[in-house]
Amino acid sequence: MTESPNQAADETTAPAVDTHLEILLRLVEAQPDARMAICLTTPGGIIGGHLVAARSWAERWEDAVRESGVTQQAAPMAQLPQMVQAAQPHGDASDRGLHRFLHLVDVTFMSVPGAPTSPVWRGRVSDICGWSLGAPS
Repeated sequence: MTESPNQAADETTAPAVDTHLEILLRLVEAQPDARMAICLTTPGGIIGGHLVAARSWAERWEDAVRESGVTQQAAPMAQLPQMVQAAQPHGDASDRGLHRFLHLVDVTFMSVPGAPTSPVWRGRVSDICGWSLGAPS
């Protein structure tokens, strides 16, 4: 059986939705203090960490930026929370109400020698090839 041209066009314009991953994203967004251990497979490798709500991630990201020493000027750092809040209304949901990004904290890059870590990681949901619940052992 061959596909009609309309079917092929629909498949290329909208990426497949991982319903189960979307449910997990909605669960953590509904409970801002929730954390869920997860391992993700991406084109760049395997990443382990804790899935969190976008707002929780943004707070942790602010801390990471402060600690990075990128700027020691008081004025720009004082504006950081307002800049984050101003960006939040645009949200991470697509026009179909699905999450475009997911957020991890306490991250380990397991495909890299030495398994480096990072306090935060943000990635496109469409780049997730596979996932499993639980922390890496």
